[in-house]
Amino acid sequence: MSINITEHAAIALQYFIGVRAETALHCLLHWICSYQTLFTKVCSKCGRLLAMDQKSALLLAPVYRPYRQFNTSNVSLSLNVSGAYHVGCFSEEL
Repeated sequence: MSINITEHAAIALQYFIGVRAETALHCLLHWICSYQTLFTKVCSKCGRLLAMDQKSALLLAPVYRPYRQFNTSNVSLSLNVSGAYHVGCFSEEL
């Protein structure tokens, strides 16, 4: 399953609204900040910066940033410890 960043953000927003609607926008904006390291943070599973995407046949950075574990209580810590995954490397079991 291939998902782009825009689709992933829309799903993350729905998750944040469902968990805590009054802080959903705040959570989403801080989660989006985790993309500051899009081209510098390696994949948390395979350890590579770029990986071949099977569907598009392109080398892609780890674009998937999990939002379920995202913690806005300490944003700077969350940005440092949040995972980054290639679409093919991520599974819900992680």
